[in-house]
Amino acid sequence: MTSLRSVFQILLGMVVCATALAQAPDRREPIASSSVLSQISMYSYKEGPKSKLEFRPTPLVKNGKGDAEVEYENGNARIDVRVEDLPPPPKLGPYTTYILWALTPDGRASNQGVLGDIDGGKGRLETQHSAPQFALIVTAEPHFAVSAPSDMIVLYNVAEKLKGTETKVTQLTERADYSRLAPITESKAHSADLIAAEYSIAIAAAAGADKYATSQYSTAQQKLSAAENAVQGKGASRRQAPALAREAVLAGEDARREAMNGKVAADAAAERARIEQQAAAERAQVEREGALAAQAAAQDAAQAGAAEGASRANAAARRDLMARLNQALPTEETDRGLVSQIGGVQFATGTANLSASARESLARFAGIVASYPDLKFKIEGHTDSTGSDEINQQLSTKRAIAVRDYLIGQKVPASSIDAEGLASSHPIADNSTNDGRARNRRVEIVITGGPMTAAAQ
Repeated sequence: MTSLRSVFQILLGMVVCATALAQAPDRREPIASSSVLSQISMYSYKEGPKSKLEFRPTPLVKNGKGDAEVEYENGNARIDVRVEDLPPPPKLGPYTTYILWALTPDGRASNQGVLGDIDGGKGRLETQHSAPQFALIVTAEPHFAVSAPSDMIVLYNVAEKLKGTETKVTQLTERADYSRLAPITESKAHSADLIAAEYSIAIAAAAGADKYATSQYSTAQQKLSAAENAVQGKGASRRQAPALAREAVLAGEDARREAMNGKVAADAAAERARIEQQAAAERAQVEREGALAAQAAAQDAAQAGAAEGASRANAAARRDLMARLNQALPTEETDRGLVSQIGGVQFATGTANLSASARESLARFAGIVASYPDLKFKIEGHTDSTGSDEINQQLSTKRAIAVRDYLIGQKVPASSIDAEGLASSHPIADNSTNDGRARNRRVEIVITGGPMTAAAQ
């Protein structure tokens, strides 16, 4: 069973990790380490029999309790939850309601519905979840339509009569921090429904909806104004206020989601533009330097005499090329030619997606080799020995192709590039150590032709 102190550690760990802008859900890598979230139980329910759960309060509330029945059948879990003795949500901060969440093994949280209202006390919810394994928690929230749990956890599940198996929560990929959201006091002019709508619009504004979701944000503001006017009205008009306020809540949440997507897209576009601009400037500089180097090499060859002069010029060109390539990627001279290396750290784990730093390095590499039109490139993808041969072969090939395609996009002729995946067949370090495996996860660009031809002869 989870102790009160353990739950407090959970909450403290989640708050410490909350560094994003207030009032907007924080999307990032898992925000809580296994040592923090491992205190919350997750259950995998057997098909058929009912399981009984108990809800216990966290240190954030003095009171609060509940129970639940879970019955998993035909690919669907029926959940019946009762809670009681919960404090009014506004006493905990800018909140109007309590939400039940189902936490999945991959760290996602799904809003299962509302438990209670702005007065707290008790509530009941019958809902469903389309998976056999999940944990249940209850949080205080600013409105009913939130899509990520706040860090104000008030109840957590504990098995009372379990028909299944128990594991621990290990991550939570998204949560919302409302610490800077200004609380609104309930009054005749500010009903609970209207407060929830105002919170929803404020959260959307904090997410940048006025900039990245202009139309949706304007719609949400109009619906809020309609709800406010209805509250001031009488009779049928006033009775419409709750429904109008709920529409405003939903419109505000739509604006927040669209704003977050818009900001991600805008940031990505700005980053692409920055990389392209920097790459273009570096290509121009490298081309100027390459022209000067080629001119100097030609002068050396003319002064040195026929065969000897050409040999020296080629040697100088090789040294110059290797020195320039070393400014973009680690490069060494081998029997096969020059070999430039992209370490595995330049790729997201298990993917062939180039990181921003890898793209910048390859852009500089492309600018350098533009001055040597006779060069040929063989791109070889490598992995460590972790995983099956089939998966490693696919991954190494995808990484080699990703580098090839990026170089082609930087105007390196496609006819001069070959790509091949070699899986884990050519290690350069010991696969039994973390450091060795990291060194083996790489892409190598083997450079031949041009000044390299003379060296091979």
